[in-house]
Amino acid sequence: MQRLLLSFGMAIVMMAGAAPAWAQATKTASGTITTVTPSSITVKTSTGDMVFAVDQKTTVVAPGGSTKTDAAKAEGKAGPVLTAVLKQGQNVDVQYHEQGMHAAQIRVVSAVSAPAKPEGPKAETVHGVVTAVSGTSLTVKGDAEWTFAADPKTTVTGTGVGTAGKKLADEGKKTTLADLVHQGDMVSVTYKEVDGSKLASTVRITKRK
Repeated sequence: MQRLLLSFGMAIVMMAGAAPAWAQATKTASGTITTVTPSSITVKTSTGDMVFAVDQKTTVVAPGGSTKTDAAKAEGKAGPVLTAVLKQGQNVDVQYHEQGMHAAQIRVVSAVSAPAKPEGPKAETVHGVVTAVSGTSLTVKGDAEWTFAADPKTTVTGTGVGTAGKKLADEGKKTTLADLVHQGDMVSVTYKEVDGSKLASTVRITKRK
């Protein structure tokens, strides 16, 4: 598929002392074209309609642009007008300057770019001595005292864990946190904040009581 990089030649009047729009940092917006004119484009984004000004510094990347450019040059024109390249309903990514809402680049895309997903809670690790333990929770005292929740996905590692787990399995019993970790053990706990609780993903026994 041919794509076109083109700039639209048109006069632009700037106020004295104003910085050129193309010297500013750009932002990016994604959405669907609702209106296009030779000097502007309106894009429907997730936050509402945005209108961008287009001038000779605007670069447009669109399918089939080369064919339209050749045709325009054959007619003695510098290039195709914006309305010949961009159409209502197309999905675009627009890099723009916030001052004057000047479009630096308009790129036609197959689908609107999805917003970046927020990162999940960051994992943290603490070290200390076990002061209390049950089948579903663990309290550790180190620089502070923390209580962690445990679920079936919580992993316990360390000396003797494999042996204890195998013994319980051979006896047909279900292994719980309290079967593997004991009060007085030195541990390293990796956890994440989930719904206001500290959920332990890994409990590593560093020294047995």
